[in-house]
Amino acid sequence: MNNEQVNPTLLKIFNRNIPIKDIYTADEIRVAFIEESYSSGNDREKFLYIRFFKECANNEDLEELCKLYNTTTTRIKRLYKSFSDEYKIEFGTFWSSRFRLPKIIGKIFPRKHKKYTEIDSFEAYELTPCLAYEMATRNQKVKELLKRYNKISIMLGKDEYMLNIHMSKNIYKFIYGIEDGTELENQYLKYEALYEEKQLNYRKLIKQDYKIFIDNYIDMCTELHISTLSELKNKIEDELINYYLIYPTGYQRDVPGVNFLYQEEILNSKNKKNKKIIDQNTDNRIWQIRFEEIINDEFIQVQGVHINSDDFFVNNIIPNFKRQVNDQHQIKIPINFSLPLEEILEYITKVKEKINPKTPLEFLGSKLKKADNLTNINTITDKNEESSLDITRGEAPQQKLADLLYIYDMKLKGFSNAQISYAIYEYKSKLLGFEPDERRSNSTIKKYFEIAEDYIENERYQELITGKTVKK
Repeated sequence: MNNEQVNPTLLKIFNRNIPIKDIYTADEIRVAFIEESYSSGNDREKFLYIRFFKECANNEDLEELCKLYNTTTTRIKRLYKSFSDEYKIEFGTFWSSRFRLPKIIGKIFPRKHKKYTEIDSFEAYELTPCLAYEMATRNQKVKELLKRYNKISIMLGKDEYMLNIHMSKNIYKFIYGIEDGTELENQYLKYEALYEEKQLNYRKLIKQDYKIFIDNYIDMCTELHISTLSELKNKIEDELINYYLIYPTGYQRDVPGVNFLYQEEILNSKNKKNKKIIDQNTDNRIWQIRFEEIINDEFIQVQGVHINSDDFFVNNIIPNFKRQVNDQHQIKIPINFSLPLEEILEYITKVKEKINPKTPLEFLGSKLKKADNLTNINTITDKNEESSLDITRGEAPQQKLADLLYIYDMKLKGFSNAQISYAIYEYKSKLLGFEPDERRSNSTIKKYFEIAEDYIENERYQELITGKTVKK
């Protein structure tokens, strides 16, 4: 059997991101799927099994596998049953339903998991952007972008890409030990032509769709430059920051007015208290500057001063929130903090009332419709009824919002309302030391899930940042 005789879609799935020297042949795949036990396969066969059950969870691919690779559904069922429950959970629910086997969903995450207790600990002043970030990172498109971002970041740290440069004729001669001038000329011209052809193909594929290039082709590229990887990383950062409105961890963010001296590394966790002073001089000592960074729990103060005159050339305050979003509607307001607190609050209140009241207004040439905020997170149900989450009553808003995301995560994993309700009740009654008013009812869990689903999957979390209504 040759590769042209088989389904190119299945073969493409099996060989995606596989280096050319390691690609699977049709015969190798056929032999692999004769086995009926995961443990019986070698490492390459085990990789095939896992990729098939993860990425081919549909009847069409199953039928094609059986037809073109001379196997049977009974054999595939036995192979599936040989996997551990942990793997079966990763494979999803299709296979257990298709083979009429008990559904495996594993042990429910405890509500006390750090993933959710950290949301409990968000401060009131950072709650909205932090919640928006948590919702964004649950969006499937964002998750895929972050996965690509991590892949490219790892590649950028590898020597094989750092040292992969276009060879000059002298370097080529040294590496391949070619002494004859004519042979060197001929071989180097072939190298140059092949090199240019590959670079042209890379640029073409990246221009067509850089995400498909990362997913399907990048691991097969043999002449990939560090500059190309940097370009791909910049493209991902641009999409995450400017479309999905979140900063990826590790991103170096410029600070206006002091770009040449200071960049803030995005940690997506609170920076620890610290104070750093940097003195810099020009070569001819015409001017001297002092740069100071003071990290407080709530904000980071960045100051730059000309030492000889004590004049500030930068004096900025950056939010030190546990999660960082691209708040495109931040406005710079000059404030003299030596004034009484009451006067400062009154001034900020007046500015807020004028710029962003509760009614629609035209702002900077575009219509700004005030969207939902944390006091009225809502969605429209299938029955065309409004379902809302009131965080102004009862438990702390942070706990309700942590419950909201916990319910969303657990429902996606297939857990029942009763399991989820008990996990929340157990956390609050046994670990927090108080009795909740009641267990989360089926209707409450349904409402919380619908709201979370709407804000996450329809990208309505952006409303919390921009104030603009996102159209579904």
